[in-house]
Amino acid sequence: MPIFGSNVSLPIQVRIDDNLLDAASKLLNETNLMFLRPLILTMSNIRHLSDRVAAGFGNSTILKKIHTEEIENNTYPEVEKIETFIDDFRPDVLIGVGGGQVIDIAKFAGARRMLPVVSIPTSLSNDGICSPVAVIRFRKESRSVGVNMPAAVLVDLEAVTTAPIQNLKAGVGDLLSNISATNDWLMSYHKTHVHYDTVAALLARKSAFEMLDAKRVDFADTSFLRVLAEGLVLSGIAMGIAGTSRPCSGSEHLLSHGYDELYPDSPSLHGEQVAMFAVLTSYLQDEYSWSAQAEFLRRNELIASPEDLGLDFDGFLKVLERAPSTRPGRCTILDEVKKDDVKQAFQKVYTSLPK
Repeated sequence: MPIFGSNVSLPIQVRIDDNLLDAASKLLNETNLMFLRPLILTMSNIRHLSDRVAAGFGNSTILKKIHTEEIENNTYPEVEKIETFIDDFRPDVLIGVGGGQVIDIAKFAGARRMLPVVSIPTSLSNDGICSPVAVIRFRKESRSVGVNMPAAVLVDLEAVTTAPIQNLKAGVGDLLSNISATNDWLMSYHKTHVHYDTVAALLARKSAFEMLDAKRVDFADTSFLRVLAEGLVLSGIAMGIAGTSRPCSGSEHLLSHGYDELYPDSPSLHGEQVAMFAVLTSYLQDEYSWSAQAEFLRRNELIASPEDLGLDFDGFLKVLERAPSTRPGRCTILDEVKKDDVKQAFQKVYTSLPK
């Protein structure tokens, strides 16, 4: 009888706990991730956190050299700057200490220079902390680029509590949107026979529903942040298993991308947007939990309707029309619905529930 197998590249180490910044080097060594020339990437406003990571490496008896380089954003010129430094410094690992932009730069530059990456997030704003995807801005356009998954992910819960509340709300929203995304993925499988991985879908959905079951968010509570961190890590792993972003990106993400193209100066974050749009797409998908999602957003003071973004129904229609073009060829519920269906759904999910 033949034995079948599946090879998936996953992080060698994942730790979610308090006080990990100072012990990063020691923790990596425990799993034989011993690096001699680490390059730490960070931003100026969190340099005090990356310095704690560097200090831990500085106590190593085998370390040859360590360097910290600051980035300003996740634009391609920043990637080129880091790659130039990589060519000169010759590190054996890139360590991203910071938010999504820092980790995306580390993952992208690491993939291009064939270097392992260690992800040490100081914020939980999206599932990029562990995913095989990096978002890089090329001129005025942001692109999601396939990269390698981090070799290790270390989430210091104490450090995460200092992140802006809006960023943490975005992380909650990004996680909740898995429900809509997996529904689109399954629908696409039935209609177009696109690759579908049940294990990846289960991981993504389970993480989202655990967040939904939390009822009340408390960003000062490390036990809640642990649930959020675990969910975002598992979402990244789900994408790694699937070999695609589909477990965590569907019609709700297309709407968010369309909104960003039309309103590039909006102060709202991606995760906040996708959660709000996911309420409507879940309703269109006949997802039973759509009303629980809507209630969760309102109860926890997250962006709950297009009105919170300054959009009326006509403005939303413009976003809807733009959305499919942001990811050509990706089959979602948006391909199936008519304007009248959308209008009815809009009124149902955004205007009928009490505020």
